[in-house]
Amino acid sequence: MKKNKKLRVFEAFAGYGSQRMALRNIGIPFEIVGISEIEGEVIRSYAAIHTDFLEKRKNLDKFVNLDKEELIAFLKKLNVPLDYKTFVNRAPKMKIEQLKEMYLANKLINNFGDITKIDPEKLPDFDLFTYSFPCQDISVAGYQNGLNESSGTRSSLLWECCKIIEAKKPRYLMMENVKNLVGCNHKANFLKFLRYLETIGYKNRWAVLNAKDYGTPQHRERVFCISILDEMNYFRFPKPEPLTTKLADILEQDVNENFYLKNNQFMDCPIVQDYSYCIDSNYWKGSTLSSFLEKRRRQLVTDKINEYGEYMVRRLTPHEAWRLMGVSDEDFHKVSSIMSNTSLYKQAGNSIVVSVLERIFTNLFINYDTTIQDPDFAVQLPLFN
Repeated sequence: MKKNKKLRVFEAFAGYGSQRMALRNIGIPFEIVGISEIEGEVIRSYAAIHTDFLEKRKNLDKFVNLDKEELIAFLKKLNVPLDYKTFVNRAPKMKIEQLKEMYLANKLINNFGDITKIDPEKLPDFDLFTYSFPCQDISVAGYQNGLNESSGTRSSLLWECCKIIEAKKPRYLMMENVKNLVGCNHKANFLKFLRYLETIGYKNRWAVLNAKDYGTPQHRERVFCISILDEMNYFRFPKPEPLTTKLADILEQDVNENFYLKNNQFMDCPIVQDYSYCIDSNYWKGSTLSSFLEKRRRQLVTDKINEYGEYMVRRLTPHEAWRLMGVSDEDFHKVSSIMSNTSLYKQAGNSIVVSVLERIFTNLFINYDTTIQDPDFAVQLPLFN
């Protein structure tokens, strides 16, 4: 690898930065040159994990010296933070301390804000573009409004990526979304997008990967697509691995009583599973024992016995949900200090499993065929077991 050369990355629909976590964890030298994110709580989470935001927010006046109108103008230019349901900008209704904190978070993470407002010509150059666009309109559990170009749905924001990709022409693209993207209702649009990428010089490789096959005990199937500019050979996705970390291994000890189901929802035998059902953004809404047993959704666990010898049933904690997304305890604790449980569940359900990204990036930047590997970003690290 060239001395001091770093992989320049732009994260669109960044979430709390799972792509960045994966690159960090496998030792790829990288620089995040910018991100695009619109949700206020997620922006604060990203800043808490990846910058010194938690320390600086203790003394906001030292780092933010704008008045209220200037702060609102700055956030409205980025079009953040947006209400998740209405997509109305929340800045005008925020208190001054909230505005200062939101301003600080956005500045620290170099957020370019709403992807529909981004001028690609004003973006710095980058080598890797990641885009995990919204899934609400294509997910089986979502709205099913589709992702037709110019339809105005959340999922149609995929097409906003075209202007950035075409203008900046990064060598590598990494897309992620729900499995239903390649289902009968939406695959035509997905293939249309891939054909577009081909017309501007990209070779595409996509696959459905399950998190439980890549080191994390969660049944979570997602579509991943790697696109490489002007590449004659094809990237190879990582092969499935035996699951060595089981669901029981990530459970916390001495869980608060609030997470246990009420109204005599007990079991005569324990819930025994190697891996969890898929964590979704609505996990915080909870589940009944009967719906869990019938529908196999909204994961429940048993970890202790009451005085009558019955197994007590509980929901996963936010910490466990983040562990099931491959997030380190250290990163989780940074965020949990400033977030509600509801927000923590929602952010976990909307993110990408870090361990899957680690395997993908390892194959892309470490184990890739040495005859075609990019010498600028190829690094010599041990292979994954």
